Amino acid sequence: MEVSAELQERLEALRQAHGLPSTTAVLERLISAAIDDTVYRMTGIRPGPKLAIDNTQAPEGREGGQHG
Repeated sequence: MEVSAELQERLEALRQAHGLPSTTAVLERLISAAIDDTVYRMTGIRPGPKLAIDNTQAPEGREGGQHG
């Protein structure tokens, strides 16, 4: 998707501020927040917490090692 230089700068600033891996992740978060807001305005019910799974990279520790 083509975006203007100004929008790209804003997305990059948000990416850095929130520690996200890419500007695509920023867009995904913004879209998700907009959907949640729309659901709340339509139903009066706030969406619950979401399970965050990063499926964009291969899992680490395939040999069964624990992280921590």
